[in-house]
Amino acid sequence: MTEHHEQAPIDDPRIQAVGVLLHTSALLERLLGAAIQQAAGISHSMFEVLLILSAHPQGAPISRLSGHLVLTSGGATRLVDRMVEAGLVVREPSPEDRRVQLVFLTEQGERTLRTAAAAHTRETDRLLRRTLAPEQSAAMVTALDLLGRRLREELPPLR
Repeated sequence: MTEHHEQAPIDDPRIQAVGVLLHTSALLERLLGAAIQQAAGISHSMFEVLLILSAHPQGAPISRLSGHLVLTSGGATRLVDRMVEAGLVVREPSPEDRRVQLVFLTEQGERTLRTAAAAHTRETDRLLRRTLAPEQSAAMVTALDLLGRRLREELPPLR
């Protein structure tokens, strides 16, 4: 009779790989978020909304924002509500479908985006460039983009 030795979960390289990815992502999110908050007075989630809207000057429906941010529709609506109160964005009915609300950057939102983006890039340079060689950084971005695209296909619709 042969003895079967099962690998302990903590030693499983697949579990370790995902753990490293999630832990590193959480650390990076926290450090970048703190830099953005200090420089621009907004959260990292608000920064992401401003980035998305800067690429859509014709406005973006909340459903697009929730999809990009991986938030429920209600979560995206609450985030946009806070951003409207802060003067960063405005909401207007879509000319094609009055039931759809489009979100647009305000001038204050554009200024805040520029301030936050400068803080983000400074902190990214500080954290990543002194740790990873350019080719390591490029390989990481390529691999994470590929993984992210695949995972988005797996993600059920958020409500």
